[in-house]
Amino acid sequence: MPLLGRRKPTPRLTPELDDTELGHVCRRLAERGVGSPRALAVAVIEKLLDDTGGDWDRRCHRLAVLAEVSLPGVQRLWMERRPDHPDALTLFAWGIMARGRHAPPSPDECQMAWHACVEASRLRPADPSPWIVRLGLLRQRRRPNHEVFALWREITARDPWNREAHLQMFGYLSPQECGTRGQMLDFVDEVRAVAPASAPTAAMPLWSLVERYHAALGQGGVGALTAVHLWEHGEAVHVLEVATATWLRPGHLTHATLLADLNMLVYALCEARKHASAAEVFAAVGGKITPFPWSRGGADPVSAFLSAQKRAQQTSR
Repeated sequence: MPLLGRRKPTPRLTPELDDTELGHVCRRLAERGVGSPRALAVAVIEKLLDDTGGDWDRRCHRLAVLAEVSLPGVQRLWMERRPDHPDALTLFAWGIMARGRHAPPSPDECQMAWHACVEASRLRPADPSPWIVRLGLLRQRRRPNHEVFALWREITARDPWNREAHLQMFGYLSPQECGTRGQMLDFVDEVRAVAPASAPTAAMPLWSLVERYHAALGQGGVGALTAVHLWEHGEAVHVLEVATATWLRPGHLTHATLLADLNMLVYALCEARKHASAAEVFAAVGGKITPFPWSRGGADPVSAFLSAQKRAQQTSR
């Protein structure tokens, strides 16, 4: 009997977002498991990154995902086999940086990652990725401003609107790390003033709002109870209106992590109780879920996404 129509895909965590080739590699790595030949994993990773060419935005996205989903042993094996391949060196270092978000790397690991990035930069001088990893390592170690901004200038000279680098700096300048609320907001305002509207940094103002909203919720008490009013302020209303009106236009935003930004947009729209607009963005997201911001407070991101989607659909009818 012929199919009457395709079933909608089940919503799920999708680290690859809409990168079909990256998703294929992620599935192959997952299917092989821990005990499978690492040489085969190295081969599929190397081909994927070689095929990326000079698209630095997509290369950063692929490296970030591969650093999370590939085994540390695979990352090390590729670097040892191909010490002349800049992506092998960068992925090894990115893996150390990524794992450092959960447990601080040892001094030896930091040194190996740093040297790998230095060599990767020598082999491919135009690539911002090794510099971004070095920025992340300094951020984790809470190094002083002059060290961090020296790397920042190297990155922006190569890729002025690199999303990953901007998020690293946003975190570094936050009051939770090495900056202040004023420095963090000034950074976002400066990016908003000079970046093209279609740049990969388009979501920076929304990132700032979501972070401030979460900070208010985290205070507990009156601060948490009144946090929702942030979405009624003029800045928040303007940011959401511009994003809703422009982000879904075909061809307006084309960066590799657009779906991650759309996840954040639809989350913000739901928290702001703009359910009609949220329903449209949910359709564009297509069930491809990112952990942030849905996992706030330890929530299961898939369950939180589905609950918000259901409320938006019911309310917008």
